[in-house]
Parts: sequence; C-alpha cells; structure tokens
Amino acid sequence: MNDRLRRIGGIIDADVRIRFRRMSTLVMFLLMTAAAYKWVPNPRLGTALLEINGQRCLYNSAAIGMATASLSTLFVGLFGYYVISNAIARDARSRCGFVIASTTMRSTDYLAGKFAGNVLFLFTFTAAFMISSMAMVLVRGEAALEPITFAKQYALIVPPTIVLISAIAILFESIPFLSGRFGDVVFFFLWMFLLGFTASALDKKLFPVTIIGAFDVSGFGYVLDQMRATLHTSTMSIGASTFDPKKPVFVFQGLHWDWRWLIPRTISLLLPLPILGMARVAFHRFDPVRVKQSASRHGVNLWSRLNRLFAFLTRPLIRLATMLIARGGKPSIVRSAIADSLLTISATPLIGVAIIGVSFAPLSVVFVAMAIAIADVASRESRAGTTALVCSTPLIKQHFVLWKMLSSLTIASLFLVMPLVRGAGIAAIAGGLFVCAAATFLGLTTKNPKTFTVLFLSFWYLALNDKGATPWLDFAGFNHAATTTTIATYATLALALGWFSGVTPGKST
Repeated sequence: MNDRLRRIGGIIDADVRIRFRRMSTLVMFLLMTAAAYKWVPNPRLGTALLEINGQRCLYNSAAIGMATASLSTLFVGLFGYYVISNAIARDARSRCGFVIASTTMRSTDYLAGKFAGNVLFLFTFTAAFMISSMAMVLVRGEAALEPITFAKQYALIVPPTIVLISAIAILFESIPFLSGRFGDVVFFFLWMFLLGFTASALDKKLFPVTIIGAFDVSGFGYVLDQMRATLHTSTMSIGASTFDPKKPVFVFQGLHWDWRWLIPRTISLLLPLPILGMARVAFHRFDPVRVKQSASRHGVNLWSRLNRLFAFLTRPLIRLATMLIARGGKPSIVRSAIADSLLTISATPLIGVAIIGVSFAPLSVVFVAMAIAIADVASRESRAGTTALVCSTPLIKQHFVLWKMLSSLTIASLFLVMPLVRGAGIAAIAGGLFVCAAATFLGLTTKNPKTFTVLFLSFWYLALNDKGATPWLDFAGFNHAATTTTIATYATLALALGWFSGVTPGKST
C-alpha cells in the first residue's frame, strides 16, 4: 500500500511541477485576481455584487464569500476543464507515458494520480481566487473580514464542481472520440445543462431534494434551497448589477449547513468514482497495440469510411488544392490560402458535411459549426511541428498570419453563403470576420484550439440567451438586434485582432 501511495504521489508531484512551471499558469492566476476585482464592484458607483429581494446586500464576508464562490463554480467548471484536459495527452506526446507503461505501476494508480493532480490544480486556483476575493472585503467591504465564514461559503458550494470536472477530464481523455475538439464541444453543452438542471428542477419541484441534490455539482441548487428555507425567497441576483439606493441594505448572514443535504452532497462528491471506473475501462495504458486498435476503431477506419462516403466531395478538393499549389506563375498568398482551406476540408470530411447540413439551419447554429471548423486552422502547424517546413515555401513566412486568416475566411465563407442568400445581413459578415480574426489570434498566441473554442462557445451562449436585449452582444445578427454601431464595432475588433496577430512574437517560427 505504501508503494502504491508513493507512486500515486509521484504522479501528482510531477503533474503539479509541470503545470506550475508554465507561463500560462501565472497568466491564469493574474486573470483570476483581476476577475475578483471586476466581480466585486464598488457600490458607491451604483452597482452591487449581490442583491436579494431587490435590496443590495451589505459587503460582509458572508455575502462576498457566497457570491464569489457561486461565480467561481462557473469559472472552474468551464475554463478549468479546458486547462486540465491534457494530462494524459501530455504524457503521450512527451513519451513519458510509454515509460510509465513499462513499469509495474497499475493503470488504476496512474489514473488516480492524474485525477488527484487535476483536483489539486483546480483547488489551488480556487483558493487563489478565494484569497483575492477576501482581499476585496478589505478594499471594498463594509464589515470586518471573517476568514472562517468566508471559507465556509466556498466549502459548501465548490468541492463537487472540482472533483467532477477533474474526473470528466480524465474520462474524456481516455475515450478517443472525446479527446479532441468534439469532446470540448460536448463538455461545454454538458456543463451548461448541469448548471441549469438543478435550479430549474428545484424551482419546478420536479424531483425530491435528495435526487436533485445528488446532481447539484454547481451548488446552485443548494444556494436556492437555502434562500427559500431561511429567507423565504428565490429572488436573487449575483454579479455586477444596478440597485435601488432608496431601499435599505440587506444583511446576509451566509449559507449554513442543512442536514437534509447531507446525502445529496455526499453523492455529488462521489459521482467521480463511477466516472473514473469508466475511464479505467477505456484507458489504453499507452499500449502500442491497444493504441493502434483504438485508432483503427475510432480514427483511421472512421475517417477512411467518411472519405469513401464523401469521395465526391473530398477527391475533387484534393485535386483542386494540388492544382492551386502547383500552378505556375508567381507565388500567390491568396491561392495558397484557398489551397490550405481545401486541404482542411478534405482532411476533415465532416466540415464539408457540416457546410451542407447547416445550410438551412438558424444562423446561430451555422456560427457554432463554422467556429468549430476553423478552431485549429491557425494552430495546426504548431501542434504538428511542421511550422518551419511550411514557412520554407514562398511568401508563407512573411505572410503567415494573412495566410491563416484568409484560409479561415475561405472556410467561413462556405458556411455563410446560404445564410446570406436567405437574407442574413451585413452583421453576419462582420461577425464572420470577427470570429475568423479571433480564431487566428488565439490560435497563434496559445498554439491550441481549446482557447478559442471555450471563449467562443461561452460568448455565443451568452449572446444567444440574451435574446437581443443587449444589442452589442448580437455579434452576428442572429438575434436581429445588431445596430450599425454593433456591426462597426465587431468589424473594428476583427481588424484589431488581425493586427495584433501580426505583431505576436514567434507567430511564424
């Protein structure tokens, strides 16, 4: 047992050291500190962090602690997954996984170590955010700082989120078809469903608290139930919002433990166990034979079938791309970009299927499919290690950003042809330019498609649910609320992102 614990501890230690030595980790810490400052607005300026029954809550440890803990579940649950969902893939790329597989370490121990490493990493970030939020009590608080009361709010809300996200990341990495972009998209909608399910089910009393609470990984259901039980209300606003200064300030005493939630919260903490069990069954242990078989079942044969099924689409595209590349005359960056986009579609036939399949879908759906299709266009060479080779071709090195931008725009234009024919306005064009520029900028700066994927889906989800109430959120006009100013703003942002992509250090090397 001691040997197993030491091996698991070694996996955790290596994971933590690798992650905390990265510059991206420092950037995330700084972003979370800035988020704490942004999310706790100054009530003197007319906005408040927490309102209950239309009354601004006094800035004490209980109010700021509960509100920031609820907000942290959104950040940890969504962005945390995309940060930690590369633990197994990193070992495969570095070949360390094959060394580990050659030892006596059990797969269960390895996955347990990776899971614990994920939990520790997310716990550290949550603790950093909590400490930053505590500091806001000193900066903007209206009562003395009570660290125990503050930490209690986090302890009652956040832990199920951390353990579940850590387990899902391991499961998705262990299943081949969920380990890439498809898994990133699946997780986003899964997390959005989990966020809304418990609060909606409690509000409509669809199931008993015991059943609903078992799946209340976000803690929102627990918060709502507490509000009803102690304050006899469910009217609450968390986040910077305006308030009526004529109403008296409400003194919130914080969340308290409710024994009715003992079993539900315990179950929500134990949900990762069956998830890790499924991951153990799917995990290949870096066995070359199993990896090859897995690729055969989920990758090579699948893509071969798709290529054969859609040969009428992919084969002409490959021939056309070859002709464009080999065509005589002076080198052309436009021709190279078109060839790159055609090769992208031919290499991933589902993009071609999506272009046809969403032709008559709502514009919001078209933009999701388009964004997923172009997510890795800018970062593909960097991840494959072929940047130097590609940059050896004429014009590409000095025009790398323009090349990738034009390639993304070519693919995007294929998605937007039918919506424009059906009457989509100039807002859709400006939105398409903005999405392509954002994908290029984030792909070049972060060198992976996950950053763009999660940021776009989050922004898209916010804009879709706004339903046109806020015109500046309607970046593509699918809520029919975009104004001339909105269109001009996103077109300007597209130009700015294109310029920043061009001055990004190391963009073409």
